[in-house]
Amino acid sequence: MKRLRPLLAGLCLSAAAPYVEADLGPIVVTPTRTEQAENTSSATVYVVTAEDIAASGASTTSQVLRGVPGVQIDDLFGNGSEVNVSVRGFSSTANANTLVLVNGRRLNYSDTATPDLHHVPLKEIARIEVLAGSAGSLYGDQAVGGVINIITKKPEESFHQVSARVGSYDYRGVDFTSSSRLTPELAYRLSAGGFEADHYRDHNAEENQNFTGILEYDSNGNSFFVEVQEIRNDLELPGALLEDEFKDDPTQVNPGFAEDYRDEDVSVIRVGYAHDFGDHRFSIDATQRETEADIRQSFRDFPSPESGFDDRENNSINPKLSGVFDAGVAVPYVVGIDLDEVDYELEIPFFFFGPGVTSSSNEQDSRSIYFQVNPQLTEMLQLTFGMRYTEVENDFTDGNAFPEGEEYDDEVTVGELGLAWRLDRQTRLTVRYDQNYRFAKVNELALAQPGEILETQTGESFEIGFDTRRGNHHLIASVYRLDLEDEIEFNPDVPPFGVNVNLDETRRDGLTLSLLSQLSQSFDLRAQIGLVDAEFRSGSFKGKEVSGVADTIAKLRGDYRINDRFVTYLEYNYSAPKYAQGDNANEFGKLGSITVYNAGIGYQYQSWDVNFRANNLADESYAEFVTNNGFGAAYQPSPERNYSLTASYRFD
Repeated sequence: MKRLRPLLAGLCLSAAAPYVEADLGPIVVTPTRTEQAENTSSATVYVVTAEDIAASGASTTSQVLRGVPGVQIDDLFGNGSEVNVSVRGFSSTANANTLVLVNGRRLNYSDTATPDLHHVPLKEIARIEVLAGSAGSLYGDQAVGGVINIITKKPEESFHQVSARVGSYDYRGVDFTSSSRLTPELAYRLSAGGFEADHYRDHNAEENQNFTGILEYDSNGNSFFVEVQEIRNDLELPGALLEDEFKDDPTQVNPGFAEDYRDEDVSVIRVGYAHDFGDHRFSIDATQRETEADIRQSFRDFPSPESGFDDRENNSINPKLSGVFDAGVAVPYVVGIDLDEVDYELEIPFFFFGPGVTSSSNEQDSRSIYFQVNPQLTEMLQLTFGMRYTEVENDFTDGNAFPEGEEYDDEVTVGELGLAWRLDRQTRLTVRYDQNYRFAKVNELALAQPGEILETQTGESFEIGFDTRRGNHHLIASVYRLDLEDEIEFNPDVPPFGVNVNLDETRRDGLTLSLLSQLSQSFDLRAQIGLVDAEFRSGSFKGKEVSGVADTIAKLRGDYRINDRFVTYLEYNYSAPKYAQGDNANEFGKLGSITVYNAGIGYQYQSWDVNFRANNLADESYAEFVTNNGFGAAYQPSPERNYSLTASYRFD
């Protein structure tokens, strides 16, 4: 009851906007990998629209995702450049258990590095769909806690827009967008921009330049597109602080990290073709993503003597057939193949036990075949059934664990089954079962017991969902259980410095709630709460809580429309006490809860759109990302009070 008091207090103080609504429409792709006029599957999908993003005044994708029930964001620097995104109770392995997509292509890597959320400009996002819950049958590896699919805007209209943003810590940025239909069949959309900022911490400056272009051709049931993206991002890395350093001056940097940085170049090219015939569509797309990064990364008090690198190349080909066939009842379906190839190479000099180099490489090939059918059993009842078979081949080398190289092959078959029952036109009840899996990542294999190959993590998810609209009120609730076997996690208790292991059974029970009430024509109230109980079910940690997971996350947001031009809002974000990442033995006590208030005001008139946002109004000093592997707590401080102002002008 004590942990709910701050929620009740915030509910009295704040108001919530129509923002990040857990909606079953209007257009969703993620639960079936095909466009639907509404979500008729048994999965719950939370949709954030472009209008929601603009109204939020957010400057990063991670800020937007904080409004989704059950999503935990751990932002290392508070600027969106290094972010762990967890759905349904993960922390240090969140990036390996949450699948992040852009237009259906993977942003996750073959290691546990954070997906590049900050490489997707907010102004280019049409909507974000979050499939809450396991989706191993439809999406495969890493779709354990959930799937986040960022869908970018298409060149559907002709306009040009220029935007500028200024903010705290010397933030300065400018963007330009141009979209036009050259002929009835041919259209383009171009976006270019950049920013520079010092950010909150010392030695955390960032410079970014980005370009995205897409060309689409559509005629007589045939469509073709080509998309390119180029990004340059230079980021200084301030490292973590000990507790006394954090309390003394959270902006400082330890001298051992004073030369650390990550400078990366990202290049993406994606092409696709689709052909419609009757009620069916064949489509295929191919993507190549290359990331080349120069890195200097040090141990505390042991500065790296020189720079290293990590290079990644991800290639994928994804053909699929979708549509509706008649089997006495209408049966929407999708069947497809996912072919993925990864080439990874890492080399980082260090000076801890003396001069040396941390090096590893990995070539991974993954082949999957999947299907899903959604037969309309009755006017009010729809079934979801699907399966996936995946085989993976790894050829990896690690300078310490596997200097001679090692081959690692595996195969997995998973399935899903669900029912969606419409009690009436405004109420829906869903029941869903889904199996999931994830393969060990290359850096996890490198830090396992010498010569040991980690088992593939598997699991199953069961959930019941309820969605109802009554007048100006909308309630969405979901209760779930997620059981995992051989969960892959770092165990610091294994001498001398810990290793990655397959844990004994773990379980996550949870509840998510989203409530929207339109109290008047100018005032709306939203409350979103995610509760999770993540614990070990057996082994040496039996009965202990999974570290780094907050058992309660809540967001309350409100919007008051002053008139047709001005909108103001207030947000309340709450995260319950949690154990620092790595403290799975629960030895060091929980960290304090985090309460953050944000507010803003928006102005829109003719071609102008202006937003002012203030973050952390109470000027709290806190750290969202904290680790403790037995050597003391290490803090990554979050920003204190800060501001941003964005102005956009659109001309046709």
